Amino acid sequence: MDAHLKKLIDAYENSDKIFHATKYWDAYKQEILKELSSLDLKTFRSGKHPVFQTFGFNETRKWKLTRFKPRLLATAAVIKGTLFQGWALHPYSISYEDVQSIAYRHCKYYGEHCDALPISSLEVSTVGSPADYFKIEGKGYTMQFLGFYIRYAFVQQQLRFKGDEVIVELGSGSGHQVEILKKLYPGMTILCFDLPAQLYLCEKYLTEALGQDQVVSSDETVNWNTLDKVEKGKVHFFGNWQMPMVKGFDHDLFWNAASFGEMEPNVVQNYLSYVKENAKHVYLLQAKNGKEVTRVENPITFEDYNNWLSGFKLIASQDAYRAHMRMKETGGYFEAVWKKG
Repeated sequence: MDAHLKKLIDAYENSDKIFHATKYWDAYKQEILKELSSLDLKTFRSGKHPVFQTFGFNETRKWKLTRFKPRLLATAAVIKGTLFQGWALHPYSISYEDVQSIAYRHCKYYGEHCDALPISSLEVSTVGSPADYFKIEGKGYTMQFLGFYIRYAFVQQQLRFKGDEVIVELGSGSGHQVEILKKLYPGMTILCFDLPAQLYLCEKYLTEALGQDQVVSSDETVNWNTLDKVEKGKVHFFGNWQMPMVKGFDHDLFWNAASFGEMEPNVVQNYLSYVKENAKHVYLLQAKNGKEVTRVENPITFEDYNNWLSGFKLIASQDAYRAHMRMKETGGYFEAVWKKG
């Protein structure tokens, strides 16, 4: 095992149990570590490591035949070999290129509506050979990357970023949100917190995507007990068990997207206890009615988050969208911003 990853895992294992993965992520733990043992950074976004999809690192094009009647499933191989190879998609005669164009235009016009910096000023890194990579107007994107731009635009509409903000993100996953924010606002200071394997891979990606000089490695910060050494304008990586350091640390925005819903209520409340006093704003994107009970023991709803954020005022909320579709898994997702006071 890589010495850097081992250091993170050892620190995690020795941390308070409240920070250990709950039912949802514990089920993936061993499989993720196994895949990391044979990791090829040149291809980790290509689909060769399907388990990485659980935290956003599997940008492939997968066909879902669940909408077809059972009698048609027998012809799936034929369908995939003909209809899905450059032909129009049922039922609207729409091609891959059409979907990509629609998603890009959604980002373009939604960004304008939110007074966000334009999607045309961005492009995604090709580190890891993403299979879903495509170009529009000379710039490279993936559908997932475009979806993260939509989240940024919504938050920008509420906060009007100046570019020198301090952001704390718990559950940075693929790192695309950080990639977008730092490419648009190089002066931002961002602290990323996550489980060991996810953090390790996110750091590997962002170090390549942004440059070594833009990051402070978890190989260094794993031994920090305070945030006194945070470097302005850089991306810092921390284990999720280091979240207590955030208490008393002033930051403009706490960000969590689609990971609180994978935890149990007492775990989420514990994390929020470290940010509530010193965060000026909170952004959440979560399942409206909580994750399926087969994956978590006690699903968390929008009302729970709103109640837990005492001392904050809800200033905006809406249904959450990807670049090309509504986020409708588990009954739909919301995204919302709360302001202190």
